Amino acid sequence: MKDTRSVTKALFLYTFATLIDWPEDYRKGNFVIGVLSASNDVYNELNTKYKGKSIGSQEIVVQKFASKSEIDKVHILYLGQDKSDEITSLTTHLKTKSTLIVTDKDGHLSKGAVINFVLDGSKQSYEISKPNAKKYNLVIATKLTSLAYKVIE
Repeated sequence: MKDTRSVTKALFLYTFATLIDWPEDYRKGNFVIGVLSASNDVYNELNTKYKGKSIGSQEIVVQKFASKSEIDKVHILYLGQDKSDEITSLTTHLKTKSTLIVTDKDGHLSKGAVINFVLDGSKQSYEISKPNAKKYNLVIATKLTSLAYKVIE
């Protein structure tokens, strides 16, 4: 089944990339957006629309992962709903990294995700956990929090 919201999610992921400050060591080399999901919808959308664009001076590279062991240094990691049971081991795996973990399942902010996609009525939106962002040394622009459905301070 095709995820009809994948276009919006890909756009949000790109927008997150432009409105978050990463630590110094994440500001050189390629800007990596990773996808851990059995579905290709969000990955294909990111690849089609955003691969090769830039975030500052960094070129966007989109990577698809089959398992968390393949994941090393990524700026943003989108965890698809079909892989959502891996959130706890994933946050442990990435705890020393500055990765923006974006999930698609209710309750995942409490399990370590920084941003979680939610539906606001029929509109695609997102919620943000500021404490989790801080844990990963990420600084979220006010504009991003002001557009969020919910912000945990």
